[in-house]
Amino acid sequence: MFVALHVLAGVVALVGFWSAALMKKGSPRHRALGKVYLVAMAVIVATALPITVQYAFFRQQPLSALFLAYLMAITGNAAWLAWRAVTDKRDWKRLVGRIGWKLALWPMLLLALATLLVGIGKGQILFLGFSMIGLWTGWRMRTFARRGPSRPDWALRQHYQSMLGAGIATHVAFLGIGMRPVWQWLQAHATVPPLLVELFPWTAPVVVAVIVGIRLDRRYGGRRAAMAQAPR
Repeated sequence: MFVALHVLAGVVALVGFWSAALMKKGSPRHRALGKVYLVAMAVIVATALPITVQYAFFRQQPLSALFLAYLMAITGNAAWLAWRAVTDKRDWKRLVGRIGWKLALWPMLLLALATLLVGIGKGQILFLGFSMIGLWTGWRMRTFARRGPSRPDWALRQHYQSMLGAGIATHVAFLGIGMRPVWQWLQAHATVPPLLVELFPWTAPVVVAVIVGIRLDRRYGGRRAAMAQAPR
């Protein structure tokens, strides 16, 4: 039941992500589809918890359980920040003072450290690479909480950067799980390095999100654009 709900929410999230992304920013449809997407992401995180417990205690796969728990933490972090950056855009101190801020930050940061240590100890490239996402996000959140925003358009940037982070999780799940039969067929019928097939579903969404993030930063990065997008 939990797996079925997880998959169904994943399909809704994938459709909702692109539907919201293609709408005009700030339009009623964009906001409505964004809410659908975030609700779907909340269901994904909630249903991932019993799946993680299953891997840890019933399947006896602690490393898989750790990685799933970490993915759940960074996904929940991104979804929460994307939501709260919009609702608390006029008061950053209220944002960082919420209990949700701490719940979004510390589990992700601690699990990122654990993932990093396992990656070093086991020589797992995937663990090493993905741990950097949580560590970098945690460092940025702690810096923001201490110093406050450095730009007047901080809420907009936090919103789209967090949505890109949540989008990474959505597409990693689609490519890594939903398209697993495709990769198995490719390995059986083509001469493709196994490591490439294994890493592509995880790294491709990250690379695309970084490129899109850079383009969005350039679009909204100018001083005039920053002032125009500042919360009012």
